[in-house]
Amino acid sequence: MSSLAIRRAAPANPVTAAVTTAQVMTLLSNSLVPVTLPVPGKLVLEAKRFTIRAEGNALTAGNYTFKAGLYAGLVIPGTPLTAANWTLLGAGTARAINTTWAPWWIQADVIFDSNSGNLQGVFNQMANNLFDASAALTNQLTGINGTNVNVTQGATVVPPTDPAFYVALAVTFGTGGVNIANLSNFEVAF
Repeated sequence: MSSLAIRRAAPANPVTAAVTTAQVMTLLSNSLVPVTLPVPGKLVLEAKRFTIRAEGNALTAGNYTFKAGLYAGLVIPGTPLTAANWTLLGAGTARAINTTWAPWWIQADVIFDSNSGNLQGVFNQMANNLFDASAALTNQLTGINGTNVNVTQGATVVPPTDPAFYVALAVTFGTGGVNIANLSNFEVAF
């Protein structure tokens, strides 16, 4: 964990997926609510590089794969446990876990400014000691305004918001079965 964390997510339920679709992590206190990080607005992160990171461990029922993915949205979607309702920022390569527990982490180094409204950056992943090199975000989140005043993005006037946006985490297993993923830390940090 970083000692420079701005926000940390609440504890998460383990994902025990018998399916091969992305499973959004849920709160330990309420399995119907996603674990999210509200990224601060009000000029806290405006035009400053910051990091979003998640860490945990995973187990698969066989020689199956695991990958983590970071997702974002200006608001929490109406159906928040469906990964496709969020904007995918980045997902790692599916890595074999091989019927044993293995640690994993995913990290994104990002920056946004309210005039462009765009979140840009890079992400990488480590799972079972296999590293994915940094790559540009899969998709940009757009329409962000983290200032205290209205900004013009193209021809659109965008009012300020706080939080500026939300980040969620989903995990995907390569084969259905008795698979488990735990989340030990999910944070926004400098």
